[in-house]
Amino acid sequence: MCEFCMAHSGSTGLPWFKQARMYAREMYHRVRADSQHRKKHGVGLEAQVQGLALQAMEAKSLKPQKYPEIVAQVNKLTRNIHSGQVITLDEAETMIDLASPIAFIACDCRRAKYGYVERDRSRMTCLGLGIGMFRYERLPGRYIAGAEFVSDDEAKEWLREWNKKGLVHTLMTFGLRNGAPYIGGLCNCTFADCLSISWRLDYGIKQLLKGEGVATLDPNKCNGCFQCITKCQFGALTANIRKEQVNIDMSKCFGCGLCVNSCNKQALKLVDRRKFEVLKYDW
Repeated sequence: MCEFCMAHSGSTGLPWFKQARMYAREMYHRVRADSQHRKKHGVGLEAQVQGLALQAMEAKSLKPQKYPEIVAQVNKLTRNIHSGQVITLDEAETMIDLASPIAFIACDCRRAKYGYVERDRSRMTCLGLGIGMFRYERLPGRYIAGAEFVSDDEAKEWLREWNKKGLVHTLMTFGLRNGAPYIGGLCNCTFADCLSISWRLDYGIKQLLKGEGVATLDPNKCNGCFQCITKCQFGALTANIRKEQVNIDMSKCFGCGLCVNSCNKQALKLVDRRKFEVLKYDW
């Protein structure tokens, strides 16, 4: 299991993000690790990690001998400020049941990468979870697109629509609070837009963890339509033209389930990655 499950699931047997306490009001009000780090070192942990991340990106091309060391430092610290994990549609709907309130918010990744802020809800693909959403009303200068609160049923309808369009569902944490991660966001994004996905795939920065499952194929059911390949944001699926079926690189699969949901022949399914010795520690 991933490090968050080992640390925070306890004896429940449930994944860490299905623990209701991770969304609790008291979690939001706990002291963040970033604040503690600033008091001790004079610089915020988030600023330190961002600086190291930029160094890692530069080092990959210009100073490859230093790249592994810098990435290791980033990966050690990033869990303490802002991290996430890929989840399936069913798991995303479970998060909606656990958290309250739910609100549409603008995507910070698109704002950072392209200077683009969605002001129309039909273009928003990020959901904010929990009482932290009330800050969006109190601080309009910081959150210029605001927050539009929605019911659980409406949020789930949008999740299903985004899933059909091929958007990956990821949960987002906002700092460790007294040692435990506070879950405050449910993003629905693509490689082109999402910083967490592109950082992981391009630079090995593990701000985003892989999901609980991994895709497997029943070759007797696959008819070679290759529709699933168009859904994969992680490069895990390729076309085997000779056999007229899809190939899966399980080491690249993040367990989002988009390929499974797109397969009309039920040739694909997600299996717990812990059942595979080579994948059980690959998060």
